[in-house]
Amino acid sequence: MAAQTAVKTQQSPRDHFRDLTPGKLIGLKQITDINGKFKVFALDQSNSFKKAIRALNEKLGTPKEPTYEDIRNAKMEITTALSPMATATLLDVNFGLRQCINSGALARGVGLIGRVEASKDAGIPGEYEPGWSVAQIKRMGCSAVKLLVYMDVEDAKYTQNQLKFAKEIFDACAEHDILLMTEELSFPRKGEDKKTPAYVTRRPKNIIESAKLLGPVTDILKLEFPGEENLKAVNDAAIRPWVLLSAGEKFDIFQKQVESSMKAGSSGTMAGRAIFNEYFEQTTPEARHKFLETTGKQRMQVLTDLVDKYAQSVWARVGLTPKDLAAAVDSHWYADGKVVASSSAVHGEY
Repeated sequence: MAAQTAVKTQQSPRDHFRDLTPGKLIGLKQITDINGKFKVFALDQSNSFKKAIRALNEKLGTPKEPTYEDIRNAKMEITTALSPMATATLLDVNFGLRQCINSGALARGVGLIGRVEASKDAGIPGEYEPGWSVAQIKRMGCSAVKLLVYMDVEDAKYTQNQLKFAKEIFDACAEHDILLMTEELSFPRKGEDKKTPAYVTRRPKNIIESAKLLGPVTDILKLEFPGEENLKAVNDAAIRPWVLLSAGEKFDIFQKQVESSMKAGSSGTMAGRAIFNEYFEQTTPEARHKFLETTGKQRMQVLTDLVDKYAQSVWARVGLTPKDLAAAVDSHWYADGKVVASSSAVHGEY
């Protein structure tokens, strides 16, 4: 087997996955279903949670800033209800990761993905969550690291800085033997909004080029919906398996995007706000609980069915079988591929 060191970026997609280190491989299996498809529930939002709870408080006639407990308790309730229907749940260190482990909110057997980056506005260079690291994510038992990278490929200096940060995280994941999922996100420039014609025109190319640039420094890509007419180009550009993010889209629209993306070659979904957004519109604890148990679970099932029916397995995408993966391991894999002197003879009955 190839030496268990950082994977070289020039490897083919097939070789990259054939030579995944044990920690990355088991992490990948923990966050996908038995067929190698992703059904990830994303609950790592920080600022959007604060805004939603703030708006709910105003709606109730009790305007106040959300407390730590408000955000934590909402995350635990949502995780308790919906994580059992996911292959993995993505959480943040501030309000969700350890909190949902300690409380038992995270369903048994569901993979855990830790967000590594600080929550920042679009256009600000990426950085670690202060006091947080890939090593800590690995040490607490997560299956994978998630990194969000805001991208504007027409801004060369900004893009170079973002790719440098992405490479830093990729190298840290290699060092600590944990899978990396990297999310690209386009954003309007100053003076634009998401409906500005210049941004609408620029966005598909940004997604395609970002997939090309980020692919060599990640294991799995998390990509925006680029528009139906651009799906083939995105799929061709992605040298890594990719999942579709919901970006807070309304569920009926996201559902259609999922079907089209899976048919185009995506390996699953990583969705959050499209599933639970209206939770924060419910004005009583009972109504919020009912929303999760009805609409929330129904939406999770819809996505599961679409992924089951249309998504491309990671293993089919890279052309590998369990037999291929088994053949990649020799008896000295644990010794960096070198024959160990003491292994030349076998002693004892065991």
